[in-house]
Amino acid sequence: FNGEDLEEFTKPSVIKVGQNVAFEVSFEGREPMKIQWFIEDEEVLDDINIKIEKSCTHTRLQLTKCQRKISGEVKLKIKNEYGIIEAVTQLNILDKPTPPQGPVDIIESSANCIEFKWRPPKDAGGCPITDYILERQQIGRNSWKKLGKIGPEAKYRDVDVDHGRKYCYHIRAETTHGTSEMIETDDIQAGTKAYPGPPSAPKIISAFKDCINLAWSAPSNTGGTNLLGYILEKRKNGSNLWGAINPPEELISERKYGVKDVVEGMEYEFRVSAVNISGAGEPSSPSEFVFARDPKSMFHGKLPKHCLPDTEIIIRYRYQTPPTAPCHWHGPKPREEEGVQDEAKGYFVELRPAENPEWSRCNSSAIIMCSYTIIGLKSMAMYWVRVTATNEGGNGEPQELDNYIIAMPPPG
Repeated sequence: FNGEDLEEFTKPSVIKVGQNVAFEVSFEGREPMKIQWFIEDEEVLDDINIKIEKSCTHTRLQLTKCQRKISGEVKLKIKNEYGIIEAVTQLNILDKPTPPQGPVDIIESSANCIEFKWRPPKDAGGCPITDYILERQQIGRNSWKKLGKIGPEAKYRDVDVDHGRKYCYHIRAETTHGTSEMIETDDIQAGTKAYPGPPSAPKIISAFKDCINLAWSAPSNTGGTNLLGYILEKRKNGSNLWGAINPPEELISERKYGVKDVVEGMEYEFRVSAVNISGAGEPSSPSEFVFARDPKSMFHGKLPKHCLPDTEIIIRYRYQTPPTAPCHWHGPKPREEEGVQDEAKGYFVELRPAENPEWSRCNSSAIIMCSYTIIGLKSMAMYWVRVTATNEGGNGEPQELDNYIIAMPPPG
């Protein structure tokens, strides 16, 4: 590269949006040479607002009516059979900032003050924010009151409010190169109590004899202020009385809680209320009823595998088109272990073609009878069958037939 040209090229270029800019460099090298220009690692080619000149000793990139989006690294790359050389510079196109970003969070909403904050613009336009400009409308009026420039901090405290009235605010960002479009806040009420809406019904996460774990979602309406916490209540099945689990001065900060004030064997339901600066809102819908007891053990017994009396899995064929296969089995004996309930409450039948490793369940819900008819089989196709016992604690180990079955067609 020519030394003077390269020194000038590498100086950052700062222009305003809509202006033109050009980059040019002289060089020496043996032809043929490949000359390429890049902006932010994307090659630029001749276009309406892009013009590229190339010769064996000189190249020039001219950009017209520049927009903010093409700010970034500008790179020239020249290649011949002896190697590659590159030159890099920076282009900053100044523009007005994009609008401030939400959400607008309420810090305080009292009888004498409304305080809130927001997020800075996604793109400040290439230079720092100098001010935010605010205006305010009292709900019910058509006019907007200019509050003026408040500085570069994305927060405002309005003490000129009337108790009980609602206000809405417009917020704009300003730099030395312009003012952004505005964002508008929701209506914010000063002082009058605005309670939060109900949270979602508590969900039972797990239940034990000495603890029931719950979780819920925050209300969609917070009353215009931050939530301080939650109050949880419980009620025994058959009772009309709700009892608080936590006192109002000890709010639950998270959206989950482990209730330990339960009696083993009793059945409970729960509801939750959100609390903001105004107080507790409407309670949620009640949860499902749940017993305070340890979960039942998963079924651990095995269905009989060998064809012994009263413990066999039997396949009989019903000659239909398409073929069907009724299967029969005898339920297992429960495992005898103190404190463990291991009785099967139902069964699932599964089937897979001999050439397919994937099992498919034949019945969507557990069946109580020890028999099931499998329908829709392909004539003379080979299948594997297995049966799984289940109870409240989960599913046991599947028991598979020793041999595959063949779906026999009707005789004759």
